[in-house]
Amino acid sequence: MRKATDTTLRNLAMLQAIPAHPHAKSTREIMDELRRMDPEFAVDVRTIQRSLERLSAKFPITCETQGRTNHWYWIDRHALTQIPAMSQPTAFVLRLAREYLRAVMPPTVLRQLDAYFQHADEVLSDSTLERWANKVTIIRQGPPLESPMIREDVQETVYTGLLENRRIEVAYGAKSSPGQDGIVLSPLGLVVRAGVVYLVATSWNYQDVRHYVLHRMSRPRLLDEPVAAPPGFRLTEHVREDRRFSYPLSTRKLELKVLFDADVAFHLTESRLAPDHRTTPQGDGRTLIEATVADTADLRWWLLGFGAAVEVVGPDSLRREFEEQAEKLRGIYA
Repeated sequence: MRKATDTTLRNLAMLQAIPAHPHAKSTREIMDELRRMDPEFAVDVRTIQRSLERLSAKFPITCETQGRTNHWYWIDRHALTQIPAMSQPTAFVLRLAREYLRAVMPPTVLRQLDAYFQHADEVLSDSTLERWANKVTIIRQGPPLESPMIREDVQETVYTGLLENRRIEVAYGAKSSPGQDGIVLSPLGLVVRAGVVYLVATSWNYQDVRHYVLHRMSRPRLLDEPVAAPPGFRLTEHVREDRRFSYPLSTRKLELKVLFDADVAFHLTESRLAPDHRTTPQGDGRTLIEATVADTADLRWWLLGFGAAVEVVGPDSLRREFEEQAEKLRGIYA
């Protein structure tokens, strides 16, 4: 087992704990952070202070003294990206994180990572991994829609409340009541869907979990009150198991039976709707797809997207819904 006297690892941990200017941390704050990282760093403030003074002779770190307390920071904000030296795989992951995860990162974290992002670009410059990054991308389904604009102060407040488990107050203009404002929310999680950022939260002291889009928020205020989360709430269960972002219409399951044209059905022989997914070629060239699926609005939107290339066979209630849709479309285009 590693000992607390392992000064090399302790010094590396200290260098990583020091923020870049204009931020700073006191010697005690650095000591507390080391102990949170690893209880074996059981050293006192004086030992940390002596180590920092020695390190300041070799690395671009310094301190400002306020009273009897030293506050340490990196003079060169880019130097900390070299401790330890950044590898090309690490730089590659940072490049992807900046491109694809920006919407779910707290602004405070993004600001702290800015030097790492810039250094990652330098590390990847003219490398095979940079060329790889230019050869792959992730696209969204459907037409490319511009994401709604989110106020900077709203994003800062919401993400901070979520990060620190604190309630927030916002003016919120819902589609049904655009004049509503002054709602107190307990942030429980963030979900990005089709470019729209949703805050999963409870309001006031209610227990029901709802979704609030950030671009309809204004006049945010961070409250000094702890989040009131429903007992046992888990965001992954809310999204994946309860399918709340698929917009369930009931708790029942549907024994789905649909006929797809051959050219459309082919990809559904490779991608499955459910564990009991079955495909059966028909005499007219179409393919019958059968699966037990959740009763959601998402399912209907997905099926409607295929237009005349799909026929809903069952259940009867769903077929009647699509017959009604067809009648409405016929009336519109007649």
